[in-house]
Amino acid sequence: MTYKIKSLIYFSCFLTASFAYYIIEKHDEFQNQMQSKTYVEAEFKDMEIPLEEEATDLVLERK
Repeated sequence: MTYKIKSLIYFSCFLTASFAYYIIEKHDEFQNQMQSKTYVEAEFKDMEIPLEEEATDLVLERK
């Protein structure tokens, strides 16, 4: 094998290992965020549609 081919093989192995390490770290970081106490689940409800009178009042207030 020539020097260039060996270098290319080593470099590709390095890139693969770096990519795998990055993916694993991001996965662990995500898992830690999901398990932390600062994570909050929120449930949002749709607002009720205001009556026509209230809707016109809101439009007038915005102007």
